[in-house]
Amino acid sequence: MKSIMDELLSWFFQVREEYYFRKHRNPYRVWIAEVVLQQTRIQAALEPLQRFFHIFPDVESLSNATEQEVLQAFKGLGYYSRARNLKKGAEYICQHFQGQLPQTSQELLKIPSIGPYTAAAIASICFQEVIPVVDGNIKRILARIHRWNECQDTMNFAKKCTKFLLPLYKKSQHTPGDMNEAWMELGQKICLLRPKCSLCPISSFCQGFQHNDVEKYPVKKQKKEKIHVDWHVFIIRNKANILLQKWGNFYFLQNQTSLPSTLIFEDKTISSFQNLPIPSISEKKYSNPIKHAITHHNIHIYSHIIDNLSIPDKILQQENCFWTPQQNAPNHLVASALLKIFAKQK
Repeated sequence: MKSIMDELLSWFFQVREEYYFRKHRNPYRVWIAEVVLQQTRIQAALEPLQRFFHIFPDVESLSNATEQEVLQAFKGLGYYSRARNLKKGAEYICQHFQGQLPQTSQELLKIPSIGPYTAAAIASICFQEVIPVVDGNIKRILARIHRWNECQDTMNFAKKCTKFLLPLYKKSQHTPGDMNEAWMELGQKICLLRPKCSLCPISSFCQGFQHNDVEKYPVKKQKKEKIHVDWHVFIIRNKANILLQKWGNFYFLQNQTSLPSTLIFEDKTISSFQNLPIPSISEKKYSNPIKHAITHHNIHIYSHIIDNLSIPDKILQQENCFWTPQQNAPNHLVASALLKIFAKQK
């Protein structure tokens, strides 16, 4: 009888996708791709990821870029804190590893942006280290195979996954990179939130399938109620220019260039400015907001166009604001929500 790994790999070699970042096992590309794909669906990421690799083909080019250039290139891949961490990681690799990613998971863990999952992926796929990757897909698969009746978001759960996988990897004749990618592919194509059990190559090994209760696993974590935010964006124009603001430690988009804004929560109101001569927001309900959702937040975005507003240079400096030609604004704005707002202005 074939083992679970033999069945899984037999299926994987028939259906595997030859994504461009998998070719030649380039450690730099595997690193960037694995960081991105942890929180972005692969089909949505393919085109912007290819653009990112075109702009930054190697560690050195990423290290030498400005933060703004990296954020700009990261458009479409979301979670811009990852872009900053990738740049920090590239700088660290150039400073400590002569621009080459190290070959062991323990050394890789020293690099900003690289956690246990990414370190295991790079080390196994590129350097054949016998180490399992454990991400959300693999946790979901193993929770169903074993009918583990506990939340997957714990260190203990991750350890159980590794304890099950590691002996399989050590006994198998297959390469660890192929084994890890096979589990990933199964999670992306078959063992989904709504699983396709009839197509699963390892259903005969799955206790959840045998008991006909696959969808009960993994045990669902109680969801946090999302915070509602009304985000009022001020599009301030003066002739052919538009006013932008470099945000510091603001609630959203920290350290990014944005538009002056006010956020209204149920229990508080915060603004990205104090001294700009902007009319106060009335209590009336505005119509046709742009709806936008990010982690733990439901956002309604309202835009307010203000023309020919005179602002003294002293206040511009205080508020970290600057004028830029309107056609150049998209080069400064990286958040998709702000680009939608800017595109809708009349």
